[in-house]
Amino acid sequence: MTLTDILPTMRLSIPSPIAVDAWPVHTHPTVSDVIVAGVSLIRLAENSGTPAVLSGDLPRPGRPRERGLTGGTDVTVLVFRITLRVDTQEDKRIALTDCTFDGVTALWGECRLIGRASCSRSTRIELIPGDVGDASWPHPVALLPSDLREGDLVAVPCVGAASLHDVRPQLRGEGVAASVGRSTMSHEE
Repeated sequence: MTLTDILPTMRLSIPSPIAVDAWPVHTHPTVSDVIVAGVSLIRLAENSGTPAVLSGDLPRPGRPRERGLTGGTDVTVLVFRITLRVDTQEDKRIALTDCTFDGVTALWGECRLIGRASCSRSTRIELIPGDVGDASWPHPVALLPSDLREGDLVAVPCVGAASLHDVRPQLRGEGVAASVGRSTMSHEE
């Protein structure tokens, strides 16, 4: 437990610490952002939209045997937006996101709010992927500020290298139409 967990108002003046082994090398947090190798994750989301990914190397990759077991030396930071936030009558907190999590192995213990500093206590929030159709269950649960709201940006490191294709929501039937189009083209050539 960190000082910012015990006294959430401290988040307004000091950044919550990160686990350096989970984030890319040259990553440092600020009060409302995470900087990865000189790139602001907030600016990344502003320039490329969400979801966004930024890949890098782990600071201490370990021995070759350990790299094979843990996904190698690559790590990807996923930045996504909260599209809807709901508290149920059963005191369950839910947030819909603009991405899917099936293609990545996210380290949910390192999930953090970026874009603004919050002095609200952290709570368990179930993150529901934004893809249409069948969503994987159980949904990931992250410890995020209880005042998380629609439009907030969230960043989480993921094991291995991931691309936008791995996290971008697919509309039902979109993948089928794309593969049919490709197969038709290959028969004509």
